[in-house]
Amino acid sequence: MLLAHPSVLSPGEGDKYLAGPFEITARVLGSQSGGAFELYELALGPATVDYHVHHHMDETIVVLEGEIEFVVEGETFRRRAGSVAFIPRGLHHGVSNRGPERARALIHFNPSGNQHEYFRELERLFAAPEPDAMALSALQKRYDQELVTPGE
Repeated sequence: MLLAHPSVLSPGEGDKYLAGPFEITARVLGSQSGGAFELYELALGPATVDYHVHHHMDETIVVLEGEIEFVVEGETFRRRAGSVAFIPRGLHHGVSNRGPERARALIHFNPSGNQHEYFRELERLFAAPEPDAMALSALQKRYDQELVTPGE
């Protein structure tokens, strides 16, 4: 197991990734927590994180600002700031900001899956004039983000 080490960040500090409508800020990396977990801040305007499943990580999302729509195993929940969603590994889920206001959330992955590397590559793919769907699919699979069709 990796050794954990402390980190104290002010608002806005941490590595940033801009991927289309998503602004992601790393708050705690897996290397800092000894691989136990990682934490990110997500800011987004009206947008959707496609329906997907994690096979190796649990995901907890805390709504900080605005309203987020969660779809978990086909059931829809609209939640305001202060709400928490826990999605155990193996459950299909998606997240949307139906707008028009921006939303912010903390996303906690347990155990760490080095999602900062996923976000870095996602940023690169979204920067291309035409997103490469095959490269995106391969990236998602490599980082435990398997897309699924709702109802599967």
